Amino acid sequence: MKSKWYLISSIFQLVVGLLAIIAFIILAINGEIMTKWIITLLLAIAFVILGIIGIIDYKSQNK
Repeated sequence: MKSKWYLISSIFQLVVGLLAIIAFIILAINGEIMTKWIITLLLAIAFVILGIIGIIDYKSQNK
């Protein structure tokens, strides 16, 4: 059984990743040149994926 901190950190990763993706989209819509921020977008997507995997893992082990 994993601790609650594992779930909290996974939720935090998910929220931070989603906020970074939203910020990227808002800046891109406003006409900002975003080529230098592509790596940041990829890291944000990775954060979202890791957050989702962590939440699913926590839920599956704590049935």
